[in-house]
Amino acid sequence: MTIYFYCTHDQFYVVRYFMSMSLRTRYERCSTPFAKQCFVVSSVILNMISYGLTTGYNATLFSELRKTREIALDIHSESWLASMMGITLFVGSVIGSLVMETIGRRSAVLMSSIFMICGWTSFSFASSFPVLFIAKLFQGISAGIGTNVGSILIAEYSSPKYRGSFIATIPTGLLLGIFISHTFGMFYGWHQLCIILLFFSLPGLIAIVFSPESPSFLVTKGRYDECRKVFRWLRGTDEDDELETMIKTNMILKETKKVECGNVSKLIQNKLAYGVTAFKKKEFRIPVLIMMHLSAIMQFSGSLVCDMYALDVHTALYGTDVYMFKVMTSLDVLRLVATVSAVYITSRVRRRSMLLVFVSLNIVTDLCIAGHVYARQHGLLPFDHWAISLFLHHFLYFIIGTGSMPLAIIIGGEIFPLADRGFCSVITRIFCSVYMFVNIKSAPYLFSWVGVDGAFSLYALIHSYSLIVTLILLPETKDKTLQRIEDEFRGHTIANHEEAFEMKDYDVRDDGD
Repeated sequence: MTIYFYCTHDQFYVVRYFMSMSLRTRYERCSTPFAKQCFVVSSVILNMISYGLTTGYNATLFSELRKTREIALDIHSESWLASMMGITLFVGSVIGSLVMETIGRRSAVLMSSIFMICGWTSFSFASSFPVLFIAKLFQGISAGIGTNVGSILIAEYSSPKYRGSFIATIPTGLLLGIFISHTFGMFYGWHQLCIILLFFSLPGLIAIVFSPESPSFLVTKGRYDECRKVFRWLRGTDEDDELETMIKTNMILKETKKVECGNVSKLIQNKLAYGVTAFKKKEFRIPVLIMMHLSAIMQFSGSLVCDMYALDVHTALYGTDVYMFKVMTSLDVLRLVATVSAVYITSRVRRRSMLLVFVSLNIVTDLCIAGHVYARQHGLLPFDHWAISLFLHHFLYFIIGTGSMPLAIIIGGEIFPLADRGFCSVITRIFCSVYMFVNIKSAPYLFSWVGVDGAFSLYALIHSYSLIVTLILLPETKDKTLQRIEDEFRGHTIANHEEAFEMKDYDVRDDGD
């Protein structure tokens, strides 16, 4: 049976209007503030996956070059290639900080994506050590720019109630990249693998192109109308109090800087004087000290050395490297599960409590690994079974993925003051780069001098000191706006303090009359 529908010209437009209304309603339901925040955060996370790809690529690159000798590498050249990440992270962080403070956060991430693609392209044409060195240089600068601005950009994009969970996805992205590299590394050589990984770096470039600029950056440039537009597009209108407080605080700080510039303009122009002035401010000094120690916790957690020098660690733990790639793949899966768990845990548990529990477990696990390796190598174990090493190895990665790594990234995106965020990031990245370089560069020599057990004992000692200092300095930051966290470090709220000062000044002038 055939049914015929008939409608007049006017009725057709009425039907089309209601159809367009339904599509618009569907779009409005899908484009909630949370959905928009998920989209812009994905531009950062996709780039984090690219940085993880570079770390996982090392295992395939070094192990294959050792066997094939296609490009001759000795222990010194190999350690330089592995530790180049530490030096180039610093270079990238300086570039990233300058770009994010002058051109914008979004532009910094865009530049990072371009450098990463240049790195993979260089690897695909590599036939000598210098070309490998250049490729590592590109990728290290890319990671330095991206990791420097990534957590800051997510913190500025997202609402306080989602911020911790969003930033906690950064290590998930990094570990997902490592897992992808290790998985494809079992089937492809290093030349073919770099071409495959190049295509995994393209989505991050595409996503950042369609993302807006950070509202916090727009505030610092005095583009208040554009800031309100982007902020409300991301957050809706329920968080206008944070928006107006941020704008008002920035306006007051700019007026203060104008007054200071008129009196001591030469001092302000001097970068050294600015650094000294910045360190006198509690809201600058304390967060930098906190991140110095949190960076040490993250870099000396043990996973970086296990990833870079997998052959040495596996041989010490298991007595053989036969199952190395299978164990590495299982560790990658476990870390992914751990970081996904961290997203949930950080939304429920306070930062200081997580820090105390997970870093303490990290210390205990490091000592257990050191004791097990020492006892095994000296024949002190009543029985030697691979399951003990497997458990300790996996438990260490779970603790790092759930606590030590995401906490450092989350807190680093929350505690820096808006006016000095770029400078804070540079200083933090300096220490992070130095820690990474020292850790990776010294690991082969530590293994030969004091063994794997001695290296892990040293990591436990560093963790113990860093944990104590961090717990003394760090206030609770969970579910607080970035402005409130900054005001707590400062000791007062600038907007309210300025209003009180104006009222006091008005009362004095009134009494004088």
